[in-house]
Amino acid sequence: MIARSVGRSTDTALGGFYRRLKGRRGGLVANVALARKLAVLYWRLMVQGMEYVEVGLKRYQQQAAETEQWLPQKLARKHGLQLVPQTA
Repeated sequence: MIARSVGRSTDTALGGFYRRLKGRRGGLVANVALARKLAVLYWRLMVQGMEYVEVGLKRYQQQAAETEQWLPQKLARKHGLQLVPQTA
C-alpha cells in the first residue's frame, strides 16, 4: 500500500521510477519493484545508517535519459557494431 501511494507522488524520484516502470512492465510489476526499493532504502537507513536525500523528479528523469542514450552504444560495442548518427 505504501508503494502505491509513493508511486502516485508527482514530484519525487520514486514516483518517477514507478511511472516509468509501469509504462514498460505494468502496474503490478511496478508496485512490487517500488515496494522492494522502499524496503532496501529502509534497511539501509536503519541498519547501515545511510542518509537518504530526495533528488527530485527532474534529476531522476535526467539520469533515465542518459541511460537511454548510453545503453544502445554499450550494446553496439558488445556485438562489434558501430552506431552512426542519422543526418537530416
